[in-house]
Amino acid sequence: MNEEIEKLEIKVSYLESQCDELDKVVIAQEKTIALMEKRIEALEKKVEDLIEESGEPRPNRRPPHY
Repeated sequence: MNEEIEKLEIKVSYLESQCDELDKVVIAQEKTIALMEKRIEALEKKVEDLIEESGEPRPNRRPPHY
């Protein structure tokens, strides 16, 4: 009985450690995603500004070298 309890305690300890590691990964990913979203917003703003400056959006076509 004690051996079974010890095995379960080891498993719980391992799972707690894994959960802590996964939590750190998720937090890091959240920070990365937030940064990427800010950069995308900045790029979208730049594109909108360029479109406004030129007057018309560029057509969606391949450059002549294709």
